[in-house]
Amino acid sequence: MTEFKYVGKPFPRVDALEKVTGSTTFAFDLEVPGMLYVKLLRSPLPHAKILEIDDSKARKVPGVVAIATGRDFPIKLGIYVGDRDVLAREKVLWVGHPVAAVVAESLEIAEEAVDLIEVKYEPLEPVFDPIEALKPGAPIIHERLSEYRRLPTFRPKPGTNIANVFTLRKGDVKRGFEKSDLIVENEFSMPQVSHVYMETMSVIAHYKQSGDVEVWSSTQSPFTVRYLTSICLGIPIRRILVHAPCLGGGFGGKAGLNMEPLAILLSKKAGYRPVKLVLSREENFTSAAVRVGLKAWIKTGVKEDGRLVAEQIKYVFDAGAYADYAVNVGRAAGYAGTGPYDVPNVFIESLTVYTNKPYATAFRGFGHMEFHWCIERQMDIIARKLGMDPLEFRLKNLLKPGTSFTATGVRLREDAGRPDQCVKAVAQALDWGEVPSKPKEPWKFRGKGIACLMKG
Repeated sequence: MTEFKYVGKPFPRVDALEKVTGSTTFAFDLEVPGMLYVKLLRSPLPHAKILEIDDSKARKVPGVVAIATGRDFPIKLGIYVGDRDVLAREKVLWVGHPVAAVVAESLEIAEEAVDLIEVKYEPLEPVFDPIEALKPGAPIIHERLSEYRRLPTFRPKPGTNIANVFTLRKGDVKRGFEKSDLIVENEFSMPQVSHVYMETMSVIAHYKQSGDVEVWSSTQSPFTVRYLTSICLGIPIRRILVHAPCLGGGFGGKAGLNMEPLAILLSKKAGYRPVKLVLSREENFTSAAVRVGLKAWIKTGVKEDGRLVAEQIKYVFDAGAYADYAVNVGRAAGYAGTGPYDVPNVFIESLTVYTNKPYATAFRGFGHMEFHWCIERQMDIIARKLGMDPLEFRLKNLLKPGTSFTATGVRLREDAGRPDQCVKAVAQALDWGEVPSKPKEPWKFRGKGIACLMKG
């Protein structure tokens, strides 16, 4: 048997001592000389025009150094689509959307001042369901979608709430269904979900008079922050230094550009002094990025012997107020949308749609956990209708190296591993086919299930 150096063997964590002694330093813990504190005013409405912002009372509070609104920062942010305001400018797009920022000598002063800012809104009709957002006559969230900077890979549809359209075709789906002995159609859905990382969003930024920028952020991606800050704020990348202290959880939610640009601009507005912005747990729930929601329709054609013949899929991803990573999540799901199965005839439409909710970003698996749950539920339902063992059904249809083609038409290489052997090993470990022992407690039940996932 092959002797491995690390696999199956314990080895010490490099950060173990700091973690168990509580001496680990997170962005939340940091302070720098001359630091100011930031508090944000957030929208109580999901969709509304901003008519007037009166900050005159807040400016009179002793210790307030600067106050900013969206008018101060006419800049658009975005990873793939430049659709995001630093602070809400013409409209607010969800409950919790930051409208104004107070920079003060202490957090208590900032909190006192932010409560004195008065905002007049004109409420607009909101749309919370991505399916409703697709209907003719639905409220348009981004009226200037055609004007936004975007990467050419992504295809928003101006005049609608569609942030991106992805389509994939393989074979002839219509003929595939005609040749099928059984056709199964199902609808699946799941909501947006907060990452709930232990450390809330935290950032310190210092825009120096020299033009250099130094940032300490609870980020998973310091080089992404550095690059996108340079692109969005027009600061030469060589002048930006991003520190990423030990992270108190992220799970994808801290992978993109978050509060860093706002903190940088506030530092400059506050006389080039460093500023610290930390979200409370409540603010993190209402304002930070979330996992995409998903509604899926899957139609599958299959032969009596269990062989998959055709599949037609529609994925509608709920992006919330901004495109952020959600458009690429929808795109990635479209590429791999049939899961690890050999389906000769495929049509996939994957839409990413704006709604008046917190914007969505990456979350462990980058869309694959969401759509694979739909696919695997569909596989179980089909197996049950055919009277087949769900393990046997999957083994019959798994991609096979050398002979199978993915949904994108790429032949699986011989060195791509053996999915069938992997699944068989799992089934053996589960004692598949044997009835689980019954727990002593009458309210407990024990079951077994097999699910497969392909990511790449």
